[in-house]
Amino acid sequence: MTDPLLTTKFRLDSVVTTVDAIHGAGQLDNHPESVKQAAVADRILMTKADLADEATCTALETRLRALNPAAPIYPVVNGDIAVSKLFNAGLYDPTTKSMDVQKWLRDEAYEQHGDDHAHHHDDREHHDHHDHDHHHDHSHDVNRHDDHIRSFCITFDEPIHWDAFVTWAEIFTQMRGESLLRVKGILNLVGEDAPVAIHAVQHVFHPPASLPAWPSDDHRSKIVFITKDLGPQVIRESLYHLNAAVSETNDGNTVKE
Repeated sequence: MTDPLLTTKFRLDSVVTTVDAIHGAGQLDNHPESVKQAAVADRILMTKADLADEATCTALETRLRALNPAAPIYPVVNGDIAVSKLFNAGLYDPTTKSMDVQKWLRDEAYEQHGDDHAHHHDDREHHDHHDHDHHHDHSHDVNRHDDHIRSFCITFDEPIHWDAFVTWAEIFTQMRGESLLRVKGILNLVGEDAPVAIHAVQHVFHPPASLPAWPSDDHRSKIVFITKDLGPQVIRESLYHLNAAVSETNDGNTVKE
């Protein structure tokens, strides 16, 4: 994704993470990197599922589901896993030769995830100062690595200026790049009839993909974020204000012309 030659020949399809059913909980406790790997995955494989007892597997699956509400979790016994469960989890479905946006984005999983879903009505009444961020009262260790990970979907009702999104992405990757673990979304852009898909892993953005058509009658922009120590409010407000600034600048130029 960072090599200009390879970017034109290869695309990121999906991210698959394996989690040891026996030692996974301990690894998540002791290694922050393992938490990030589980959080950004499109598919999670729980290996050695036959060697761990049911209570251990259930507890681990519950923890993984909280970290990553959208990724299917597959138990693996003796390394046996269907190939169909490993591949074709990305935006492009080679079997149909089409873009399967809804399967790829799975924004409904983040809505069902509950309190971290951030919906933003872009209607100039944004300044009601209502914070949609909710914090859970955890009884366990406040330094637990899981508690630093957030998963949420931000929705914009009004079209977004592409220049505003690019500027936002550049600023955020420079200032808070370590906090952006995964970004994927579908954008309704000003002046465009069809949507554009955006995708980033570990703050590295893949080239945007123009889609042939909207997957449904819902034409709102939806962006899924998986972050570390970063909630939806600062992302939502920064992108909103940049979009508003670009819109006002364009309106001013139109008047002058």
